[in-house]
Amino acid sequence: MAQAQARNEQADISDKAVEAATDFFHQIYSLIETVIKRFFKNSWASVAEMSGKRWTKVILSVVFYLCVRPYIEKLFKWMHDRDRKKEKAKKEAERAAFGKKKAKVSPNALRGGESGKVLGEVEDSDDDLVAEEGEEDTLAAASGVPEWHGMARKRQKKYIKNLQKQGQKAEKLSEEQIMELLDWSDEEAAKKDA
Repeated sequence: MAQAQARNEQADISDKAVEAATDFFHQIYSLIETVIKRFFKNSWASVAEMSGKRWTKVILSVVFYLCVRPYIEKLFKWMHDRDRKKEKAKKEAERAAFGKKKAKVSPNALRGGESGKVLGEVEDSDDDLVAEEGEEDTLAAASGVPEWHGMARKRQKKYIKNLQKQGQKAEKLSEEQIMELLDWSDEEAAKKDA
């Protein structure tokens, strides 16, 4: 009996919740419907029922705006330029107050030291750089900017050396050694043909 009462109470609560949700969404729908109907009705009425005086006011308002708009734009441009000039004068005053003082740390030191070396750069292990490249190195050292393209050249030379070493190893192998590596012989070829 107690279980039956509990079920009835739960059914009543769920029915009330469904009824409340339905009522809520119905009110929202009717509000949206009313707003849309009034918008179209009032829009049409405001155009259809306009008098001559009202049309004259609208036309004169548009013409006045078109005549005054360039002056409004000039006003805003003048205000913007005035603010920029104030900022520029303020920055120049700060620079003048700073004077001729030098920074304690140079930008090149922050980049990786006065030597032009970049942080994390590995020491050069390739000792045989061509003397012609030295001309570009002096240019990079004079500017204080690390030489990125030089590092790429070093890597490329190292890669080419490795390729040459591998090529020399392949040239030293005889035909018999190559056949052994491939595990290929004339007897096996004859067996496959038969």
